[in-house]
Amino acid sequence: MGGIQERVPSALQAMRGFRTRLAAQKREDVRSAAPPKAPADTLSSVKEKLGPIGLFSDDALLFVSGGGNRIIIDAAGTIVGSSLFDSVDAPLALFDVGTYALEYAKRGKALKASTDDMAQMFGPRVPCGERPWGYAPAFLLKDRGFLVTGRYEEELVAAAIMIEKACRSELLAPKVGQVHYLNPALCMAEHAVYLASYSKREREANDD
Repeated sequence: MGGIQERVPSALQAMRGFRTRLAAQKREDVRSAAPPKAPADTLSSVKEKLGPIGLFSDDALLFVSGGGNRIIIDAAGTIVGSSLFDSVDAPLALFDVGTYALEYAKRGKALKASTDDMAQMFGPRVPCGERPWGYAPAFLLKDRGFLVTGRYEEELVAAAIMIEKACRSELLAPKVGQVHYLNPALCMAEHAVYLASYSKREREANDD
């Protein structure tokens, strides 16, 4: 018993250290990201990719940060004001409703990772609450929809698709079986690898 009690605090300390290093990596990725292109061009491109699959509605808001500016534009391309992105620290962020994301967000519960793709992109869970916080790559806004961030356009688009897909799986799975969630520590490891290797290569290619 004593051995187990000694190992538990050590495991918790290791997990906290891992989270600290992960947050530091995300901050460094944000600082080193290339400035995004003109907000209107980004909006047009994101809308073109997400619109056909129902993930860019008239309620969408795009956040673009770069060169000391933080700009929010609506689906029509008009610059607007919104406190929704106050705590967002990323070059790009997108708010939208989403069909399944909205339904799941009504539960007011975090979305736990059940696939490797989700774990790699978001980590162990996607928080749910009234407002986004910290460096969460995705957030469910209760009764409103979702907010995702990206260090480059392709990552933003992929995150929007991923969160809608994950919410759909969570809502429809009970009709055919049970959802099996991944181990949180494994999810953190997969997310760290995604940030340090695969997505890093993609970001560098995008910056070029």
